Amino acid sequence: MNISPPRKLNTLAEIKGYFAENATPYYFVSASNFNLMGMHEWVCNWLNIALIDCYDGRHPQVLTVEDDHTCVFESIEDIDRYLLSNAEARARLAAQPGRVLFLFFDETLEAMCRALNQEIALPPNRLVREIDSKIVTTELGNAAGVPSVPNVLSKVTSYADLQRIAQAAGLGERWVVQTAYGDSGKTTFFIADEADYLQAAAQIEAEDKVKIMRWIRCAGTAIEACATRWGTFVGPLLTELIGIDALTPYPGGWCGNELYDAAFSPEIRQDVLRKTQAIGDALYRRGYRGYFELDYLLDLDSDAVYLGELNARITGISAMTNMSDFSAAHLPLFLFHLLEYDPGVDLGLNVDAFNQAVLSQGARGVAAQTILKYTDEELKIVVQAPTSGVYVMDDGGELRFKHPSYRRRDALAENEAYILRIMNRGDYAYCGGDLAIMFLNCAIRSADGGLNPDGARWVAALQRCFEFRHLDAQERAAVALAHHPANVKSGRES
Repeated sequence: MNISPPRKLNTLAEIKGYFAENATPYYFVSASNFNLMGMHEWVCNWLNIALIDCYDGRHPQVLTVEDDHTCVFESIEDIDRYLLSNAEARARLAAQPGRVLFLFFDETLEAMCRALNQEIALPPNRLVREIDSKIVTTELGNAAGVPSVPNVLSKVTSYADLQRIAQAAGLGERWVVQTAYGDSGKTTFFIADEADYLQAAAQIEAEDKVKIMRWIRCAGTAIEACATRWGTFVGPLLTELIGIDALTPYPGGWCGNELYDAAFSPEIRQDVLRKTQAIGDALYRRGYRGYFELDYLLDLDSDAVYLGELNARITGISAMTNMSDFSAAHLPLFLFHLLEYDPGVDLGLNVDAFNQAVLSQGARGVAAQTILKYTDEELKIVVQAPTSGVYVMDDGGELRFKHPSYRRRDALAENEAYILRIMNRGDYAYCGGDLAIMFLNCAIRSADGGLNPDGARWVAALQRCFEFRHLDAQERAAVALAHHPANVKSGRES
């Protein structure tokens, strides 16, 4: 039996050409195509299978599965199972075996893909789940020489217990406590006194072990990378917006990012690159292959760079990373993930040279994204929502619709925005639910971590694109019967 040797790809141009001629179907199965939007422009035979019709049927590579409301979705995995149970989607997958990608998945989805003769181009869920623990992240970082904010990992049974543990570890008088799993906006607790503790006590005390950190004055950052058999490829470093009231109801919740050169010093960028490569190499030795994201915390008082979180998956900054000016001119970082899961190729590319190019050129231009969530506690019905596409900011501070589009890079002028609508007219707006994602071409974060005047103006204009009404009695009864879930259609998709 003759086995052909792997095809050697030595340059970015050769990688680009390889995917332009790709014959293997790739399927991204998720609530929306947000995280990997634009990937169909690079990868031939790419299809998004989604629940949310962000584009009103205009996107040629999105198969939207209509929600028949027979299921109550309590997780993104529930949505994925619903999508893979759809007759049209199953027929498409069964007819064209290929590689499937998820934002979140579990053992049931792994079995469903095997039954459809589809390969999941991701590490096994068992390993993803293990690495996704904030406790494991801390331990892995310590072993790789990438320390977290001074912390201790311990069981906590009361506020007095927390005080005793933290003081013994020299963590000061105020702390940040995290549980092993969960959205950082919902499972990160800032504790300055007993009243703060009591609000989170049930969640903290239910855990076998939590991470107790010193509360520092810091700025959040985010960066994606890809652990491969050729080494760890690293993307550009982004700022993070956390807990902004106009965007999210969660005090520790992620709600946006920026990508521009002046955001960080060359020294910080180099330090983060080194640490990210060390984490990626450690992950690969542990058996983890492919895409991941790291949050770093910059101590504003000492300039120290601490490891924050590790997200072992495609994330909420993937769209920005892969649709950046650098990627448009060179290559999206995510293509290295696809190559890692392609046994028919080998790379002759110099990993360090690629990473240095990203370091020097990856943050050119200015880009930002804001994730607008519904922040009201009262459940309402959406009666007005924007069309996904290109918008212009007029002199009066209002967004004017220019044209529909499914391409973020159709809106690159400073006074333009690309809006990806998530909730549409007729949807239930629930606290924490994603309304829309807006891509901008200006810096939006203030020095104190809030929105600067430009950012506040853009966000206020986006908010005015939505209108809501109260539920009538019949709708309230239907919701009560269905046990309407909290935010699952998007969540922190990072």
